[in-house]
Amino acid sequence: MYLIASFIVAFAITIFLVSKIAEMLQAKRSGMSWIFLASIIGAFVAALTLIPLGMFVEGLDPNVMLILTVVIMLIVSSMAFKYINIMNWGSAITTNIANIVLSLIAITAAVVLNGGSLDETYETVSNSITKNTNRVSQVASGKINGQNNNSITVNGEMQDLAEEVESEERVIEEEPLVTELDLLPSGTVEEIAKKKTQVYIEPKYHVISISNIHSVVGKPIRILKKNGNKISGSLERISGSDIVVLQRLSNGSATTPISLASIKKLEVYQ
Repeated sequence: MYLIASFIVAFAITIFLVSKIAEMLQAKRSGMSWIFLASIIGAFVAALTLIPLGMFVEGLDPNVMLILTVVIMLIVSSMAFKYINIMNWGSAITTNIANIVLSLIAITAAVVLNGGSLDETYETVSNSITKNTNRVSQVASGKINGQNNNSITVNGEMQDLAEEVESEERVIEEEPLVTELDLLPSGTVEEIAKKKTQVYIEPKYHVISISNIHSVVGKPIRILKKNGNKISGSLERISGSDIVVLQRLSNGSATTPISLASIKKLEVYQ
């Protein structure tokens, strides 16, 4: 009971830390609920990839097969973070790796603090995953115990499994095809559809409020001063009540300090 409670606490801590990492990586959905959803869906879809790998990829060196499996599962599980948490590929993979590493650390800590054996825990989990994965792969490929037999010995008696396998194959054939979009929330699907229909808009100068000047640091700007002077360049930094504009000149570059109080109109190129 205490071990299960420790695992729950460890998982909650992991989700909290990963949400903070996702926030630092500028994920548009960095809340714990979204990280939890991405973790569950990513793990589920990554586990499903073991089925086609076991069915169609044969004859490879075990080390090559291991590397291929890890890479594919990492990419597939990272897709959940990319589309659910809405971030770029680099941030999604980084968040996914952080999620895996922190989960392993948290689980290890939970086992150790409860006086459990890491070797026994690892062996139990590994055997369970291997057993269930092999069972699913065998059913999907129509094989039992690696052979195309229609029967298996259970408790010393032969039981015919032809009808069972045929029934399972029929269920698999009748199930509708599940795509990646079917696993995402409806809101995310709508956002993806909107992005596909968006028309490219050429960047141009837009007028913004001086109160929002902090959001355009590093971007090209144009300034119309109250005395009529115009200044163009990129906003290098903000220093107190002044801003510093970097101007490109024919013979090099120059930085020009400008008082915020002297600005009549501010435009940003985006």
